[in-house]
Amino acid sequence: MDFWEISETSLNGGKDFSKGRVELQIRDRFDLTDFAEIAYQAKEVIAQKFGEEILKLHYALAIIAFRKPEAWREEITVSASKLLDDFGEAQKRNHYIRKANRSQDSKPTQYLSKTEKLQQISHQAQLLRRIEVCVREWRYKEKNILSVRMSHLWDIFEIHEIVQPSLDGKDTFIDVEITFRPGLWFNKFANHAYLREFGYITSEALKLDPYREKLALRLAYFTVFALQQHKSGRYQIETLLTRIGYGKEIVAAKTDRVAALHLKRSFDRGLKTLGNFESPYRFDYDPDVPDWVHPDRKVKKPNHWFETWLQLNGTLRQPEALPKRLKPEPEQPQQAKKTRCKRKSAQPTPNLAEPIAFGQQVREARKAMGESLRVMAKRVEISPSQLSQIENGCYPRTLKPSLKTKILEHLGLTDE
Repeated sequence: MDFWEISETSLNGGKDFSKGRVELQIRDRFDLTDFAEIAYQAKEVIAQKFGEEILKLHYALAIIAFRKPEAWREEITVSASKLLDDFGEAQKRNHYIRKANRSQDSKPTQYLSKTEKLQQISHQAQLLRRIEVCVREWRYKEKNILSVRMSHLWDIFEIHEIVQPSLDGKDTFIDVEITFRPGLWFNKFANHAYLREFGYITSEALKLDPYREKLALRLAYFTVFALQQHKSGRYQIETLLTRIGYGKEIVAAKTDRVAALHLKRSFDRGLKTLGNFESPYRFDYDPDVPDWVHPDRKVKKPNHWFETWLQLNGTLRQPEALPKRLKPEPEQPQQAKKTRCKRKSAQPTPNLAEPIAFGQQVREARKAMGESLRVMAKRVEISPSQLSQIENGCYPRTLKPSLKTKILEHLGLTDE
């Protein structure tokens, strides 16, 4: 569905007021299971109306905010100089200028000073202020009465420019500090596991150029979030390209051989870039695909190869372990150690009613299988932070019997 098209069956859409603000709409009935889709599609509003660079800033703010346990209650201040480091822009001298922003005879790159880079981020933060979220849901469905809540996507309280005046009247920027927090819409979704996944975008992905490495960057964003709903990670090529915003390119490539070759090469290059990360993203084709599909095989493509390629399937895989994002596991509590010693002499298995003993057993079995927190969490369909809480005996709620059974079955254990 076109994100801007609002229909009776859609949960979400967008409205451009052109003169000052852009409204993101979550329509009719809201279901938390649809939040991953809605939040991911929000990127299309930002990318279409403001550009890929501002989309990158949006994700950077999300990574910072959604790692915090109570992001909606505190004001967060971030330095633009730090953001430039995160984006890999601080040491870069020549910057790519997209075709829409340059004259016909100008070069595709140009030098930008630190002042110009900081000014850009200041301007981008101002534009993010324009995006609002409108949540529409039933208040009294039997009476056909709706509740409509409106707030900013980001509450940006202050953009603090620190400058050094000069005699020629051109101020030199030393830094820009942005003070922000998620808008009030966030209260409804606070602590939802999906939001925490923003924290798993790797620093390597943020350093990708939003224009020259657009497909790789889009795949990185999509992989981390889409797998919340599509657990298997299995996609058809055409579906995957459409989901990351390449629908128009597919239509053009079906009638233009050069465009088809360009699109496949872009896809191959994007996968190669993501595959070279320290924590790599991958797309594994099904084993029975033709040899010409693989970029490293020098095999001539048959007639109508593009249509065939679009129908092929594969599995999209996100990084299995992101040690820089995960907190180090604490040392095992003394109580757990005593329980383990007791088990050897008096009890063949720990009392699984005790959270610490159960968590200790889960951790030992997981490590014996050689699985990371993130891999196992994905397979039992919970977040890595929830699995970590279970292993450390500090899960905030009573563990549901169905979840306990799923964990035990995955590890090959029994509940005695």
